[in-house]
Amino acid sequence: MNYFSISSILIVITTFPMAIVLLRNSRGRPQNLIWTLLCLMASVWGVGIAFATSTPLVDVSFFWWKVAYVGVIFAPVFYAHFVFRFFNLSKSFLLSLIYLSSAVFLFLDFHPANLLIGELSFSFDQFYLIDWDKSNRIAFILLYFGFYWALLTYAFLLVIKNFLFSVGARRNQLKYFILGSIIAWLGPHGSFLSCFGFKIYPISNILLAVYPIIIGYAIVRYRLMDITLVITRTGIFILVYSIILGLPFALAFGSREVLQNAFGENWWLVPLASSTVLATAGPYIYLYIQNKAEARLLQEQRQYQNTLRQASLGMGRVKDLKKLLQLIVRIVARVVQIEHCEIYLLHEDSQKFVLKASRSNTDFIPDPNQMHEEDSPLIKYLKDEGEPIVYEEIKQKMHDYNDENLAELELAMRILDAALLVPSFIEDRLVAFVVLGKKKSQKLYSQDDLAVFSILANQSALAIENAMFYEDMKKTHEQLFKAEKMATLGTMADGLSHQINNRLHAMGFVAGDILDAIKFKQKEDLPEHLRALLREIEQGLNRIQDNVKRGGEIVGGLLKYTRKGAVGFEPVDLNKLLDASLEMVQFKIKLSKIDFLRNFNGQIPTIYGNFTQLQEVFFNIIDNSYDAMMQKEKDLQEAGYRGKMVVSAMPRGKDLEILIEDNGIGVKKEDINKIF
Repeated sequence: MNYFSISSILIVITTFPMAIVLLRNSRGRPQNLIWTLLCLMASVWGVGIAFATSTPLVDVSFFWWKVAYVGVIFAPVFYAHFVFRFFNLSKSFLLSLIYLSSAVFLFLDFHPANLLIGELSFSFDQFYLIDWDKSNRIAFILLYFGFYWALLTYAFLLVIKNFLFSVGARRNQLKYFILGSIIAWLGPHGSFLSCFGFKIYPISNILLAVYPIIIGYAIVRYRLMDITLVITRTGIFILVYSIILGLPFALAFGSREVLQNAFGENWWLVPLASSTVLATAGPYIYLYIQNKAEARLLQEQRQYQNTLRQASLGMGRVKDLKKLLQLIVRIVARVVQIEHCEIYLLHEDSQKFVLKASRSNTDFIPDPNQMHEEDSPLIKYLKDEGEPIVYEEIKQKMHDYNDENLAELELAMRILDAALLVPSFIEDRLVAFVVLGKKKSQKLYSQDDLAVFSILANQSALAIENAMFYEDMKKTHEQLFKAEKMATLGTMADGLSHQINNRLHAMGFVAGDILDAIKFKQKEDLPEHLRALLREIEQGLNRIQDNVKRGGEIVGGLLKYTRKGAVGFEPVDLNKLLDASLEMVQFKIKLSKIDFLRNFNGQIPTIYGNFTQLQEVFFNIIDNSYDAMMQKEKDLQEAGYRGKMVVSAMPRGKDLEILIEDNGIGVKKEDINKIF
């Protein structure tokens, strides 16, 4: 075994599993299948080189070099095909020509006359390498310059061109792609240089073990890390394992004579021992350096993630729902340093998600009237996926799958200016979702970010549920207290009305007596100024009597409402019934804030019923309708909204049909069956 064969084994170890991973994710995505084939060709190269450079038999080595060159022939073809497909480029003629050429090279590779590879020579005292100088095969030159320089350069320039005009996640993907392409391109060139007489050990071959990790990660996953982190990890990997693999060989071949002089025939134990120690310590060294480097690179990100974790634990102590929602958006916007943040909360009555809190660090202002129905693509996707949604990911999927629902979802997220949507669930019920704008640093949301935001959203859902329960309890207590007061007033109504009526009657009697005295006095011969004074007093007393009568009617109406009434069933006029109901309800609601319309004429027949009990029915309906209209005005804040209630009536044979309609929030689905 030598370094070249060991590095080839590493290529197989990284590329073949990546091919399997990509194959499992290739359904409906042709570019994944193409890249799977490319990874398989890299594996073929690795297997061929591993056997070709570890056998002492030239014929066996020659066979495995032919196997290895299957990968050499088809790798550039699949790379170019992937680029064309990835950027939706129509290159059918060029692809046909490329695949035809690859078929020709494959035929030449396995031809008995050895028309492609030619001959081998023993190199570096370790293995057999292709020696073009011995055979001068023209096909080999055509393969090298036609595929590895012309075709790969053309495809790579297409990548660079698209990168220059790309933005967002696509741009970040192409950073990975460019980095991986450069590494992969440099990998096999060590062996190519040796083929043409340059005695340079093919140490670069190990680069082929690195590139599939970079590019495969970018293809399979849309949620990408920062490119700096990838470069750092790659650099650490290459550095550590170059030392681990290179130092024993350097000792074995560079210091052989020194070791033989020092240890005699057992000199080989030194490189063997060093390789054993380094192989054991290698993973620990790599992880230690990687953790230190990542801690420095991700220091800012991990700081705000820890802050969000701590904030999520303290949310349950906030009982006021409005303050809680404002606290969430303020913490997220400030700590994560994003452009804006909003929370949309499920409105139980309308079953719509309504904007309840927002915070912006830019000029962005969300539309307060924007609501999301439960059957909208955005809400459906959040419920189905149950996890954060990245805008760039949706945008990419929309282009890949050409899906109408994804297009609607992408449009909804674009209107919200959402880089990320995080759902909040209570058990399986979606109660809210958080909209996050772009980071001010223009960095993408990482996988760690999504995990932290998911924890925050779940904690927020529990805190929201607690705050809503607390508000409901407050409303219930207020209603019970109000009901208790109303019951007390009802008990007092009889006594109060009796006392009030006594005072009103006394005032009426006094006013009547004075009016009689004035009328008697006006018959006498009085000066004009006294007559004028008596006329003014008479007018005032008449007004007093009118108000006494009006007050008596109000007290009578109150008594009718609080009692079932002594009168049983009798003809009831609908207009008078509505007048009496409005007269009583005006003491509880502001009729001036709504429009009350009657949609019937004077031909409506009377109702045979109990006036007092019907008055109570209409009082409750008008009262509940008013509450529904005021709730809609408060919660949805629609521009130009005004409550409207319409009472329609129409004879149906001997019956009378009365329809009551309002433009309020409506009745909850679960309460419809409880109305009667």
